[in-house]
Amino acid sequence: MKLDYYLAKRPLPGHKESECGDIGLLKAFGQKVFIGLADVLGHSQDARKIAIIIKHYLEENYRKGLIEIIQGLHAKIMHSRGAVIAVCLLDLKTGELKYIGVGNVVVRKFGSSSVSIISRSGIIGYVLPTPKEEIMKLYDGDILVLHTDGIKSHFQLGEYPELLKDDAKTVAVHIIHQFGKEEDDAACIVLRYRRGAGSPK
Repeated sequence: MKLDYYLAKRPLPGHKESECGDIGLLKAFGQKVFIGLADVLGHSQDARKIAIIIKHYLEENYRKGLIEIIQGLHAKIMHSRGAVIAVCLLDLKTGELKYIGVGNVVVRKFGSSSVSIISRSGIIGYVLPTPKEEIMKLYDGDILVLHTDGIKSHFQLGEYPELLKDDAKTVAVHIIHQFGKEEDDAACIVLRYRRGAGSPK
């Protein structure tokens, strides 16, 4: 069984796709999956340059502990315009999701229950609070959604009831289309958890 996930993103309306300052990454290794989503402050090419640095850092360090990743990234982009970020580590066997968030990237679970994790205030590269791991449990069929603040943060399942049925790509694209804000970049990662799922599609 393949892992069903998708990253959708959209630059500030009127800008080129190459200028989006939101970035995401999902990497599977062993029976674990690393998920990261970051939103660089501001827009356009200046934000995109920092986003690329963040993505490269995550690609090189995703196997490390989440606290170490956050602290290392903070040092990496110090004195830049900064970013907010969520990083997660999902155990595919147990459904345990470890998570650290700095700033207003939203992490939500839909399915067996609806849960939203509140990130700690701060800005990577500028003001970093002491990183603290949170833990959430995913059950078979649950939908994990991470999104930046370019998307309405409090949308309800009743506004998109097909969320629990649609595949990850459909859900991610629909969330941006229906709930995306016109004054900001937007990015969304959706993962449907299936116990025993294998590597990403």
